[in-house]
Amino acid sequence: MFKKLFGLVENNEEVNENGNNQVQSSNEEDFEDTYQETEYDPETLHGTHYDVEDFDAEVERRSEAWIQDERDSGEEMDEKDVKNTYTNYRREIYKEWNDCDSDQMIRFENANSMKYSGVQTSGFAKTDDNNPFLEPVHGISLKEYTAMCLKISAGVEYTAVCKAMGIEPAIWEELNTIWPQRMGEDTSFTVTTLFGQYYAENPVIPQLENLQAAVSEDGIANLEKLKTDRYFYEELAGARQAAYEYGIDGAQWILDNYGINLADFQSVAMQWLTEQNQNWNSEEIMGFSDYQQEKQKEYAAKFAAEQGGNIADDVTF
Repeated sequence: MFKKLFGLVENNEEVNENGNNQVQSSNEEDFEDTYQETEYDPETLHGTHYDVEDFDAEVERRSEAWIQDERDSGEEMDEKDVKNTYTNYRREIYKEWNDCDSDQMIRFENANSMKYSGVQTSGFAKTDDNNPFLEPVHGISLKEYTAMCLKISAGVEYTAVCKAMGIEPAIWEELNTIWPQRMGEDTSFTVTTLFGQYYAENPVIPQLENLQAAVSEDGIANLEKLKTDRYFYEELAGARQAAYEYGIDGAQWILDNYGINLADFQSVAMQWLTEQNQNWNSEEIMGFSDYQQEKQKEYAAKFAAEQGGNIADDVTF
């Protein structure tokens, strides 16, 4: 099961003066270093020191034993209970076999969400030619549809986008009906997740390359900062939410004040989400969340002041 463990013991045994087999202390240290510095498969994030089949078998063995014990004691186990049992044991065994923390375990779950839970996680979804939900609609693939949505959300006229793609405006209406419908019908969330991933990538479609929304120099600079400075993104995300709460169009407020259109802002939002899922760090995530909340409160106070204050400001208890 543990391939590296077996290899070390078999290759490094020596006989001591009393004729007993022992492993030299230096080799014990080598094993400890090897085991503590777990190597992970870059795609599955399983430890390379064991076989995935053995891992799955152990999860099944422990889960089924628990389920049987529960049923023997008179407990009813529905499908949800069984699924939760497998999930809990999978987490326990992964941390046990890899000697890792919860963050690494969450990265593993994100990377294997489709296999173990039947749903996709942003940053890990892949195309599948055999998936009927991903078949082109009127010759337009999901990636092309996403690129069209990005252009239109950025302010390019949809008629110009349709002309560039060689389709009639009526076809766009069908695209904008069928693709969202598939997203709703796909219980694995593959279509929705891939749409988000493509949105983050801002794919280059040759037919649409010459269609560019007007962006100011400040807008270009702010957009670049949004892509590279997570705190700047969290600040604007908080400001946008505060704006909506005060009856202000948050997307328009960001466009007016920073020159960043809705499509570009949402694209960057998906980029940060994807990066977060792939490199999960709970401490950093909480820090960014707290920062966004702080900024949201600051901008809420700013918008309230601009509107003459909150109604409750004059109430004394």
